[in-house]
Order: sequence, then C-alpha cells, then structure tokens
Amino acid sequence: MSGPLRGFCLIVNNFDFSSAKLSNRTGTDIDAGSLRRVFTWLGFQVEVVQDATSAKMLSSMEKLASRDHSGMDCVACVVLSHGLEGGVYGVDGGVVLLEKLKWYVNGEQCRSLIGKPKLFFIQACQGTEEEKAVLVPADGPVNPEVHAQTDGPSSPGVHTQTDGPSSPGVHTQTDGPSSTGVNSQTDGPSSTGEIRSDTKNGAWFIQSLCENLVLLVPRNKDLLSILTEVNNDVSKKSDPNSSMRQMPQPIHTLRKSVFFPVPEELPPSL
Repeated sequence: MSGPLRGFCLIVNNFDFSSAKLSNRTGTDIDAGSLRRVFTWLGFQVEVVQDATSAKMLSSMEKLASRDHSGMDCVACVVLSHGLEGGVYGVDGGVVLLEKLKWYVNGEQCRSLIGKPKLFFIQACQGTEEEKAVLVPADGPVNPEVHAQTDGPSSPGVHTQTDGPSSPGVHTQTDGPSSTGVNSQTDGPSSTGEIRSDTKNGAWFIQSLCENLVLLVPRNKDLLSILTEVNNDVSKKSDPNSSMRQMPQPIHTLRKSVFFPVPEELPPSL
C-alpha cells in the first residue's frame, strides 16, 4: 500500500432492534468506537452508519461503491449486527445477504477498486448451534481448553468469491469483497446468539481485531497473520455463564500479502 490514503471504511453499527422484536445489541457502540479510532489511525476515511435498516445498509454500500477509489489502496466495510447464515439483519428485521453487500464493490460495479483488496469484517452470528470447548489430551496444546474447531479446513461449501482485475488469465473474482472477510461465527456450528465478553468491553472478535491491529501493524505483520492471532485470542475466551465458545473464520482470495504502512501517529488507546 503506497497511496496517499488507505481507503474508505464503512462501519454499520446496528444497536436498536426494538422495531424488529430482536434484542438490542448492548456493547456494540464500544466496538464501533474502537473500530473508528483504529481504522482512522491506519489512514482510512471512516464513516459510521448507525442503526441501519436493510434498505439503508444496501444504499450505504451503493454510495460507497459510487465514490472514486482510484487514489486509494483498498476499501473496508465492517458490519456489527444480528445475523443468520449467509446474511445480516437490518434494524427493521430485513435480511441482507453478505454476497449482496460484496457485490457493490466488485470490479464490474466499481471499476476504481479493480485489483485492490476489499476487506469485510462481519460481527454477527451465522448459524444456529452452539460451539463448546473440548478437553485436549495431555500431549496437546498447553491450554487445557481449546476451541472444538481450530486448525482445520473451512466448512464444506464455503467459498467467498471476490473481485479483482479482469485481465486475460486472471480470475475476475480475486482480491475482493471478502479478501479477508471475517465472520465472528460462520457456516457451521455456532452460537444461537452473539457471544460477548461483556456489555462494557464489546465483542471478543472486534476487540481482539482492534488490539492486534494496533499491536502487530507496527511490527510489520501482514493482515492474514494478524487475523490468525485474532483466531488464537478468541478461541481461548469463554462465556463465564456457559460453555459456549466462538471462532472467527477468515475467508480470502488474496493473491498478495496485505501490509498496512506503519502510521507515524501513536496508536489509539483502546
């Protein structure tokens, strides 16, 4: 990344689901604040959309895609909401498919993003079953409780198609809308509700993401290495009131490693 600006970062922060008769997402404002500070520090132009309906989420993505990204290195979108497999809820209860969100910034819809990473970070439950800790044999990892689904293949049938250059010989779906798309829980066993550390500290996934970006970008770690460390952090956390666990799932079609330039400013306090 060598552009004058890193790119635009859209944060959709959905808290108030009272009209949809879903629980309000207490603690999400903590996540949105942390994300705003960290992505601003990384050089992004950050916009936060608060309590978006399904239509507002789509129109916000359309607006993002309509901008000129020619002087930008990448684009980022973060969605903090309730979800279901393959989609997220607007505060009106309407469902927006993740593939639809990504469609707006593919190379055909947004030519100035061709060949540039499109980074999606999704904090939303994506399934109906609970993840639980399992005991590891004595010759396994030192940590006595490790997430039941770690260090293994992605869920069958999960493939994120992303967008990039349309030059001959290059797949048109690379480097794109989910090049490091991360769902806090995706396509497979996952909790029935969003697992949070507590309402004061925000979601495990988002807070670990922010902390590791602040810690590891100055150490010249690439984004996928940072996300691996986020997986490690989150897999060790558990709800004190239950045995439920959480595992982020990075999905990407990157053709190059993504390194954020080290900001000259001091990192934000989280």
